[in-house]
Amino acid sequence: MSEVSEKELSDIELCYKAMGLSFSDNPEQVEKTYRKLKDEYGKATRSAIVAERSRATENLQQLEELFTTITGSLIYKDYAREYEKYKAGKAEQLAERKLKQQQKPVIKETHINCPYCNKLIAPKLKVCIYCHGKILTPMEQLMAKVFSTRNLIIATVVVVLVIAGVVLMSNPQLLKR
Repeated sequence: MSEVSEKELSDIELCYKAMGLSFSDNPEQVEKTYRKLKDEYGKATRSAIVAERSRATENLQQLEELFTTITGSLIYKDYAREYEKYKAGKAEQLAERKLKQQQKPVIKETHINCPYCNKLIAPKLKVCIYCHGKILTPMEQLMAKVFSTRNLIIATVVVVLVIAGVVLMSNPQLLKR
């Protein structure tokens, strides 16, 4: 950087600090702070106290100079241009998101009957709110039917009989005793 641009940069930074801003504040924040201070000093210029009016008038003139220096700088103009692009991109993303939400089909939640008390309930419930019966998914229903206590006992008896048959077939002398 040349000395002129470094001096300009430090002058602009001082202007930001004098207005109570950070150098990284966006253009909207700069203008908002400017309007707020201008209103504040404008009210003070209507004060009944002469010293306060003159101080407010000086502050208002300094504020105008600071704001003009900031907004007239190339740094601010570049930042403002980039910030506008950023805001436009954000607005476009928001519009796309809203459009996607509008295009999604609205699926109304239908009610189902509880398998125990037959009252209407929401399908996402795991337990009936009326009879407190456990509502099973189709897979859970299949598992409950296949692995019921009765079926497990039958399977155990069959396995024991098969093993006994295999043992007796492989050792026929056990039958002769």
